[in-house]
Amino acid sequence: MAVAPGSVEKIMSLDLAEFHRSLKTLAPGVPLEDGQTDFIIPADKGKVRIVYEPLERATLGGLLALPRARVTLHLDELGAAERRAFLTRFERAFQRGGG
Repeated sequence: MAVAPGSVEKIMSLDLAEFHRSLKTLAPGVPLEDGQTDFIIPADKGKVRIVYEPLERATLGGLLALPRARVTLHLDELGAAERRAFLTRFERAFQRGGG
């Protein structure tokens, strides 16, 4: 799948429920519906469209299966500085604890 200019594609290890939880951190005022995979998030002077697409689970060593998803952020309406700021916010909202 080709990514359009102004878009960022990420392969992430999370299911839709986890995605929704992190999205609430990124944009608390945006309503979410069960099963929703396409979102419009206000950002500065524009908006960002985020599309969640589930992928086949990744199996590690035959014992551990991890969810995977392609997440595409369409940042077309934002300037370069606004894109960087939004991507920083996105990364923080989806950051997980770890050791």
